[in-house]
Amino acid sequence: AKRSMRKARRTGISRLAIGMSAGLALYSGGVKAEEIKLYNLAVGASVGSALVVNLVNARQAGLDFGWDDGKERARLLLNWSLPVERTYGPLQVTTGLELALGSSTYKDEEQPMANLTPLFDWSLPAGPGHAVLETGLGAAYLSSTSLGPDQYSTYWHFSQILGVGYVYQNWQLGWRYQHISNGSIEKPNNGQNFHGLVLKYHY
Repeated sequence: AKRSMRKARRTGISRLAIGMSAGLALYSGGVKAEEIKLYNLAVGASVGSALVVNLVNARQAGLDFGWDDGKERARLLLNWSLPVERTYGPLQVTTGLELALGSSTYKDEEQPMANLTPLFDWSLPAGPGHAVLETGLGAAYLSSTSLGPDQYSTYWHFSQILGVGYVYQNWQLGWRYQHISNGSIEKPNNGQNFHGLVLKYHY
């Protein structure tokens, strides 16, 4: 009984941590240095609370931070299970549908975006946790057809994801590469190539 209580307490603290981190990230992302608005804090606190209680019944929730040739990006990640799983000896494959919401910035420009991607997680036991390779092909929507010196021509784009990470207990930390472009359907098609860190919590 005591062990169950300690596990429940750790789970509650972990959920609180990811919720507060996501809320803080959203709050700080919407605040200008010279102007602090209460509605930014309200939005951040509300989103953080929703993640703590897992209001949307997600399998995973997290944040990613990426960089691409002077551009910076921060996003909220939500992942729901898909009914496809495979096991090949010690190697396990699970699938999920990831929704990513956030924005990219270049100097004083901002570009909100959304990304929907079916992800494949290839996991292998390693030490006290397991190593993960994630791959995905999906769709991205950019709110503008340019950011800084780059021109994208269209709002809708293809998206490819390749990442590696390590999962310990309920936490996953990793690195991710994401390419976004319209596949040269229209030109110019500079595309985006973000590299960055990913932090996820597994409910």
